[in-house]
Amino acid sequence: MKNLLTVFQFEFRGLLKKKSFVITTLIVCLLALIGTSIPTIMKTFEGEDAPVEEPGEDLGTLGIVIENSALEEDVLKERLPGFTLEFFKSREALQEKVLDGAMDSGYIVTSPSSYTAVVKNVSMFTGGDFLFDEVLRSYNEDLALEKEGYNPSEVKEILQGISIERAEEVLGKDSQNNYYVVYALIIVLFMIVMFYGNNVATLVAREKSDRTMEILVTSTHPNSLIIGKVLASGLAGILQAGLIALSLFGGYLLNRGNYSPEIQEFLKLSIDPKLLLVFLFFGTTGYFLLLFLYASIGALVSKVEDVPSATTLVTMFSMAAYFISLFTLNFPESLVLKVASYVPFTSFMAMFVRYAINSISFLELALSYGILLGTTAAIALLSVKIYRYGTLNYGNSGNTIKLIRTALKESKES
Repeated sequence: MKNLLTVFQFEFRGLLKKKSFVITTLIVCLLALIGTSIPTIMKTFEGEDAPVEEPGEDLGTLGIVIENSALEEDVLKERLPGFTLEFFKSREALQEKVLDGAMDSGYIVTSPSSYTAVVKNVSMFTGGDFLFDEVLRSYNEDLALEKEGYNPSEVKEILQGISIERAEEVLGKDSQNNYYVVYALIIVLFMIVMFYGNNVATLVAREKSDRTMEILVTSTHPNSLIIGKVLASGLAGILQAGLIALSLFGGYLLNRGNYSPEIQEFLKLSIDPKLLLVFLFFGTTGYFLLLFLYASIGALVSKVEDVPSATTLVTMFSMAAYFISLFTLNFPESLVLKVASYVPFTSFMAMFVRYAINSISFLELALSYGILLGTTAAIALLSVKIYRYGTLNYGNSGNTIKLIRTALKESKES
């Protein structure tokens, strides 16, 4: 292992000098800066004297058909301030306008308490029409109060005077505050695992394919070669992700004065340092666990073209961890999440998510990380044996699991 540092430095510098690494990093960082500068760019083009629309000036146009004199037009005009109401004589005339796109929606009032909404298309996330529901409900409440001899205005004034003060004491985890932070970190971790995992597998397979591996093992121990390559690729991925994150943060700092109050309020999310520490430990360990697996498979195949098919199993591990983590983000007590938080191939994401949205003991956290760390060490040793086998065996193809079994068997015999 005395040459480990030399191998690491050589591989790491080689990765940093690659045009693909430099160009990709520069482009993504530039896009991050441009993306965070959009409010400033828009303000520059609009100019300082651009007219500012007053909120509530015009909320849109609504088409209305009132059948059988169910309501007076003035009732709707009074209760829909800010909207432009266009009244039609028939359903067909309203439907034609909606179909032509002249208005987004229309309403056919059939009685004081019933109506039909007319829309062109209904998307998957279209909800109920609460606006018109509230209008008719308010109108019927006023009628009911008047019938009982009450003044609707006085009653509403009394009800509006009632206020409720709400305070919240969070004894566990505030998953709402952590949601977007966790979501973003999981996506970033998944992306660097997929990109640099395939990168290290391809690198090892190429060295084997062009016989470079034979030259390397004559001057350097296989252990140093495989571990140095994995550490170099892993650190390059972390460095690239860090540069992109710095670009996003720097762009935000430079342009935050031009952000809308809503966006500024949204970005004021407080991040628990302990949460970042858990992500650092679990994410980094799981990241290198998968990199060692990718490198092992790269050493087994003889052609670079075989890498994508050979790494399918490891890719499935990564995708399983990713999808389990995202789909259970809203279900802190999910049994799937609990089980996945102890399986080493998924726990590097799942336990981080579970820690962010639920209260778990230090013992659970330590047990999960212990299993993950132990598995990573075992996989690292396994990858060393497989790499040794790969340096001496060419022309291997076929089932990946079968190749691993053969590598371990010959390693024991030697």
